[in-house]
Amino acid sequence: MGGSFASGDRIVAGRWFRSPFGPFADIMWCRPDGRRVLLAPDERVRDFVARHYAFDDLRVAHVRVERAEAGVIEATAGPIRLVLRPGGTSLASTMLAVRPRRLRTAKRWIGIEDRVFRPMLRPLFAAAGVRTTGRTLAGTREWYAIHDFHTAAATATIDGVTLGPPAPGAPAGFGFSEFPAEPALVRVTSFFELDEASGFEAPVPRGARTSGR
Repeated sequence: MGGSFASGDRIVAGRWFRSPFGPFADIMWCRPDGRRVLLAPDERVRDFVARHYAFDDLRVAHVRVERAEAGVIEATAGPIRLVLRPGGTSLASTMLAVRPRRLRTAKRWIGIEDRVFRPMLRPLFAAAGVRTTGRTLAGTREWYAIHDFHTAAATATIDGVTLGPPAPGAPAGFGFSEFPAEPALVRVTSFFELDEASGFEAPVPRGARTSGR
């Protein structure tokens, strides 16, 4: 889940239910001055994420991503509070659901989606900078299997100060892929070349779920 705001801040929060480190949540924050901040729950997660994505500031903090009442999803860490209210089923969500899970998690198919379908479907997902496969900062190949996508209404605060309405922002530059330009909730499985047996899985909440990148 994530969004960019009129203040120039861009926030992406993830809740990973399955990973080599167990379940965890993290937040990537790009400030208006372009400084990229990672908020991770412990040193192991911090070091792993920082190895593969680009940041200027690394922080260990209590990170929480939970579903509240009426389907609202809230992410908090340090000074950050991000709240998303996902919209209903869209054409984009319907199109993604057509693919059987076995197909959409196949690395060869993910590559085809990135090369062939991404340019055609870009307007549906407000996703000019979104990629489904590429090289991480460490040079490792990563794949994103996208399961579901919902645009959302979003609000956010930093130290209690509102960031204003959602607004297009400059690329955050965390990695080879950008988050969609509009606030959204995205359910993905991430696979890393170095550990093909275990990917990071981020199902969108059912009590607490998450976003993918």
